[in-house]
Formats: sequence, C-alpha cells, structure tokens
Amino acid sequence: MKELCRLNATYTSKVAVVEFVEAVGLWAEECLLKRLRQASHFSIMADECTDVTTTEELSIFFSWVNMDGQPVEHFLDIVPLKATDAKTIYSALVEFMKDKNIQISKLVGMGFDGAATFSGKHNGVQSLLKKISPHALFVHCHYLLQLACVQAANATSGIKHVYITLTTLWKFFHYSPKRAESLKAVQQVLDLPELKVVKPSDTRWLSHERCVKAVKASYSAIVTALNNIYEQTHAPEALGISKALCRPSTLVAIYLLDYVLPQVAKLSRALQTEIIDLTAITPLVDATLNTLDDAMLPAANWVLELMDAKNEIEEVTDITLTTESIATFQGQVAESFIRMPKANISSRFISQDIVSSFGIFDPKKVPAADSSDFHTYGEDLIDVLLAHYGAELPAKTAGGDEYTKEALISPRNPRGVENISKLLIEEAER
Repeated sequence: MKELCRLNATYTSKVAVVEFVEAVGLWAEECLLKRLRQASHFSIMADECTDVTTTEELSIFFSWVNMDGQPVEHFLDIVPLKATDAKTIYSALVEFMKDKNIQISKLVGMGFDGAATFSGKHNGVQSLLKKISPHALFVHCHYLLQLACVQAANATSGIKHVYITLTTLWKFFHYSPKRAESLKAVQQVLDLPELKVVKPSDTRWLSHERCVKAVKASYSAIVTALNNIYEQTHAPEALGISKALCRPSTLVAIYLLDYVLPQVAKLSRALQTEIIDLTAITPLVDATLNTLDDAMLPAANWVLELMDAKNEIEEVTDITLTTESIATFQGQVAESFIRMPKANISSRFISQDIVSSFGIFDPKKVPAADSSDFHTYGEDLIDVLLAHYGAELPAKTAGGDEYTKEALISPRNPRGVENISKLLIEEAER
C-alpha cells in the first residue's frame, strides 16, 4: 500500500477525509452485521425523526445475544423516508433487512414509541411485522407513562389548568434573576428548601413530577414571593399567578399530582434499569394500578397530608379546605384524570404475561430441591410460552424414548430447560 502512495501525499483534503470516514463506517457496519447474522434471534428498535433539512428519517437499532451469551445493542443506520405512515416505515424496515441480508424470520422483539403509526394493533408497524414474524413481541417505550399522564391532564380541565399555571410560574421566575432572588430570600426567611421551579415539559420524562414536588415544597414561599413582587412592582403577572395558585382546586390538584406522578415515575425508572427482572414487571404494573386506585379513597395518603398542612396553608392564603370539598374534587376531577393513565398502562402491557414467563430460564428463581414447589416449578410459565409460540411437543425424545410434557419441563430433568429452549427456537424458525 505504501508503494502506491505519493511521497508528498498527506490525505488531509476534505475529499480524502470524507472517504476515510465512509470507509471506516462501512467496515464498522459490516463487522456489526456479521455478528448480527450469526445471532439466532434479534430484536429491533426504530424511531422516526427529522433532520436539519426537514428530511424525514428512520433511525434503526438492533439488539441480540452475542456468541459469549451477553446482550448487546447497536445503532446500524438512518434510512430516509418518503412518508411517515405505517406502511412506508414498515417497507423501509423490511427493505433494510433484506439489503443487509438479515433474516427477518429471526425477529423476536420490537421496541417502538406509542404513536399509532408504530404501535397500532391493526395497521401499525408492529402489527405489520407480526405478519412476517408472528411470535415477535412488541414492547412499548417506557415513555408511554409520561404520555399517559400528559394525555390524561390535557383531557381533564381541572388538571390541564394547573399545568398551564405551573408553566406560567416557571417562566415568571426563570426569565428574571431578580424575581428568582426574591423567591430565594422568602424561602430563607421561612426556613424552606431553596428550590427552583422546574419547567414542566410534555417531552421531558418525569419533568412534571419534579415541578409539582418543588411547588408543593415551597408553596408558602412562592405565594408570599408573588404577593411581595406585586406590592412592589404592581406586575399583573404576579397577581394572576398568585390568584391561580390560591384556588382550592389548584392546591388540591398539586397534592394529588404529587401522589400520582411519583408512582408512575417509580414504574418508569424500574423499566429503564439496564438489568431488569422480567418476572417483576407484572407485579410492578399491578402495584402501580392499585396505588392509583388508592388515590380515590377518602383517607388517601395525599388527602391526609393535605389536611395536615391546612393550618400552614390558611396562614398565607384565603383557602378554606374541607373534607367535603376534597371529596368533590376526587369525584369530579381526580377520577377522570386517573382513569386514563390506568387504561393506557393496562393496554400497553398486554404482552407482559409472555415476557414475564421467560423468568423460567433464570436459575436463581428455581426453588430449593427439598421444597414442595420444586417438582412443579415453572409449569404454568412454560404453558404461557407454549401457548404463544405454538410449539407442539414431539412424541419422542431424540433418543427415541417416549416422554410427557411434564417430563420435558420438570426441574427433575436436568436438561428440561435446554429441551424447552430448543423446542421454542425450532418452532420460531419454522
């Protein structure tokens, strides 16, 4: 190679640099594709985006288990799109996999966002891909929890107005260092945490939770600071925000949100962990739904907390809180607000029983050999997997011996897990 180069060649021109980068990119891509093709199965993640030239594009990621048994995840390409409908995106994914010689039949998992284009049960990208690979599982991005709360807030006027007030409050202090210092001074006098108002954003995960928590913790200081600013400057914004915050419905909504949003955030954070126990997801989802139900109880934690803070609140506002007014809010606003994220969460985790059933392959879950549960452990989970993947048990083992389903999956059979794994793989490949 050296003999083919000119002695004065530097290769620092724009053209040379671009060619080097493209060559390295092609080499890296081929290395990843080689590993991907060797995998027995893979999952795909994709999302639509727009570049600086307003060109619609599709970013594509793949995840698989490498030859060392370790899960890996890699970005592979950005594909331009002629349109952003489900059929166009589906065709782009299929064409990409064909062009890269990736066997679509190995697809076992899909991860997309909650837009109907991707997640639609009948005509979404995930449903179209399932026609090629029926056993592939669709897992919604955990961002669905944020979307569920935002949609519920927008559909419930009592909560929507609170979000608007919180956004206006953030702008009022964020864009004026002088006002921010006034709030800080009041917080110091009242011996309250020096918290800044966080910007509530529909597209930033869990930002509403942090915003509500900060406003609740510094509620007295914020109202006092707004009243002081109005007295000194007669700024109409300060008076308007103060009146909005001092409405009983606004205050009750803040306490409700401070109870509901952390529950949803807890589930969201659990789904974001790098190593997650699949068998724990269903209990987490069920616990979250139950906790949301508890918000409607007359003696819910957030109601008791609000009544405990009643005297402090009435010292800085004209708000008069009663159990009757809170109960009315629960029936007219809270119930409507909570119903939507509950339904959204329930509908988005429809494949969870199947995902949780893969916990049968975790050796740490196997009961002790002297346990009464040892001999029947995992049979119900195997039934779920078999029902989904449609595997039919052969009449005989590879050695020609007849055996029953129980013998195949029983922990007493040291090769039981290996047998069922092979059976599921063989069925998925047919």
